[in-house]
Amino acid sequence: MSFAETNGILREEQHGFRSKRSCESQLLGLVDELSDDLEKGKESHALIMDFSKAFDRVCHELLLHKLHHYGIVGTMHAWIKGFLSDRQQAVVVDGATSSLVPVESGVPQGSVIGPALFLLYINDLPEGLTSTSRLFADDTLCHRIISSASDKQALQEDLNRLAEWEQKWLMSFHPDKCQTLPVSRKRNPTPCSYQLHGHTLSPVNEAKYLGVTLSHDLRWDIHILNITNKANQMLGFLRRNLRVGSQEVKQRAYFALIRSPLEFASPVWDPYTCKDVDRLEAVQRRAARWVVNRHRKTSSVDAMLEHLQWPTLQDRRRRARLITMYKFSNGLLSINTRNTPTPNPTAKSTRLLHDAAYQLPLCRTTYRQKSFFPRTIVDWNALPGEVALSPSLEAFKSRI
Repeated sequence: MSFAETNGILREEQHGFRSKRSCESQLLGLVDELSDDLEKGKESHALIMDFSKAFDRVCHELLLHKLHHYGIVGTMHAWIKGFLSDRQQAVVVDGATSSLVPVESGVPQGSVIGPALFLLYINDLPEGLTSTSRLFADDTLCHRIISSASDKQALQEDLNRLAEWEQKWLMSFHPDKCQTLPVSRKRNPTPCSYQLHGHTLSPVNEAKYLGVTLSHDLRWDIHILNITNKANQMLGFLRRNLRVGSQEVKQRAYFALIRSPLEFASPVWDPYTCKDVDRLEAVQRRAARWVVNRHRKTSSVDAMLEHLQWPTLQDRRRRARLITMYKFSNGLLSINTRNTPTPNPTAKSTRLLHDAAYQLPLCRTTYRQKSFFPRTIVDWNALPGEVALSPSLEAFKSRI
């Protein structure tokens, strides 16, 4: 991986299993571009592709060919060849074992080197595409602004190139699980119909990508409804099954099984409407009653939260956005977007508090203004200098 990163082998579109990249960084770049397009009155179509058993279909012979092409030769190439060769598998059911069969494809999942081998195998997938592509391991997404029939044709041709790639390298998309998400706020959006292996991809109004539900208008109410429903179900499960009196144990269960999933990738979708904010806070307020075991309607939940020293989820999301901004500002996080924020060279003359400030992008619409960069730059620029210019991430977290 060090060799691949140092020599610029891995493509910028790939955010899986890589340093300074994550699901969150991929989603931030994607949503930033889509929200910018929406504000400009443009319409985009996104193809969300799903490989069938991607890790298991990697052909060993073709993988070794690609490794050699990327300069992984000599002893290392021989070592990987030996690592992949002569593998066998069997099925055991109730003590009965099938005969052994050779394993001629697939990277060994659970191994340290498996993800790196897969990234190198899928690395050339975006080559030749004219639309914007994004990869997270095998999760593939292509999106393009649709202004005319020629744009739709160009996106279909990119889909054809993806189909050619999968056939050439013995991979396989699952047409029934591939979807088309039109992103538009127009009254009469452009119809989307794209073909993969003669199968029309399903157009949807919402689609889950890297754990976050994207909607056609980039509103987050559906995603928030989904995650709060799951959180309330988990809280009900804990109330029925975790029958302990210890507040500490129940608090740990809440943090690990409810609050953590509830905050996954929150800088991407941090809501600004009172309805969505209150829906999220209601989960924590129910959890506080369970932890302190006070369920009377007359009991003050605010007093319980103060006793437990739990900040509001809204405050925690703001803190998470600022931490993400610190990582981006200091080169600890890579976010691919054509709208990369510009450092403010006139920070002192504009009465900002520190020299790490950014120019605030002009936004006409609320949904663009409340997207990650425009919204967080306002909070970031308002930070005291000793906080924004902290020498390390740990120092920033403690100071903020």
